Amino acid sequence: MTGALAGVRVVDLTRYIPGPYCTMLLGDLGADVIKVEEPPIGDPVRAVPPAVDGESALHAALNRSKRSVVVDIRQEAGASVVRRLAAKADVFIEAYRPGALDRRGLGADLLLEENPRLLYCSLTGYGQDGPLAGRAGHDIDYLALGGLLGTLREGEGRPVLPGTQIADMTGGLLATIGILAGLQARERTGRGQRVDVSMLEGVLALMTVPAARTAAGAPEKSELTGSHAGYNVFRCRDGKHVAVGALEPKFWESLCRALGLEDEARHQWERGEKRRETLEAFERAFASRDRDDWLRDLQGADACVEPVLDVAEALEHPQVKARGAVTEVQAGGVRIRTVASPLRLRETPVATRRPVPGLGEHTDEVLQELGFDGDEIARMRAVGVVQ
Repeated sequence: MTGALAGVRVVDLTRYIPGPYCTMLLGDLGADVIKVEEPPIGDPVRAVPPAVDGESALHAALNRSKRSVVVDIRQEAGASVVRRLAAKADVFIEAYRPGALDRRGLGADLLLEENPRLLYCSLTGYGQDGPLAGRAGHDIDYLALGGLLGTLREGEGRPVLPGTQIADMTGGLLATIGILAGLQARERTGRGQRVDVSMLEGVLALMTVPAARTAAGAPEKSELTGSHAGYNVFRCRDGKHVAVGALEPKFWESLCRALGLEDEARHQWERGEKRRETLEAFERAFASRDRDDWLRDLQGADACVEPVLDVAEALEHPQVKARGAVTEVQAGGVRIRTVASPLRLRETPVATRRPVPGLGEHTDEVLQELGFDGDEIARMRAVGVVQ
């Protein structure tokens, strides 16, 4: 195994999206990630459609670069296996409600006592304390409580759901940052620690700019929410859209010239009736031609205008292809197209270290590394401790 995290062992008790995304990033960075799944079905995302020849595309997109073991932690013998894993690990990550793993002998206090160098990361909706700590939730709930969903509206209307799981993915990224920071601190102190990641707080982190405006008493709606022409989305003649981010005066002036709207160059931040007139002038201009015609003519304008792409178009964009931002992973007998790691390290390249694991594919291998012999493994399998 090579990579920036070569030699780091991660025990992963998470499922669905946030934790698996975190541990996939760690695996791509070179860590040995052991995905602990519960019988009989393992991570429920394995069954989430769409499937490619029986393999879930979503599971493949979140679980490359890992090994899979199936252990029933509801049985004491199974929890004992995971404790043995944690005793030899650098990182332990879980996403259970606070207190749930304590009751199984897998809580942070016990595992840190047994392995003081361990990074124990808990990735939950609301964190380990506070009035909502034990509450169930999903992405939409964290977006709602964090104020982000309230900003995603057409005018003053009903909130619009985003097309991806923002809180889940942000939680996975923050868990990755927390774990990497903890590993760096351990280099200095020799001690591990608890890492507490809340997806609600991840949403609040994304709201840093609007929160600063609100705290300072400014109107909640800023100039960057579609109220001005220089930072907006416009519909073209063919029904497709372009995104305009002409904030700096040089970009705004360049755009006005390219659209034949030179008279609007001095009205970038107007308010009241003139703001509405400028916005309507831009709407008429973009509506007069097809999206790709505008993009071709605006290529040399240096005006911060890009097409609003659907997912299929984004995956085929020349910039995405040039950066190798889309890859294929092996899952069972098929190869599935997915997004590559966004990280780039020149001296220790990031890469897919292992194919997407089958359920329990590495159970025997990992147990043997822990010192279990074939007879012990067979006895545990016979009573459902492992699979």
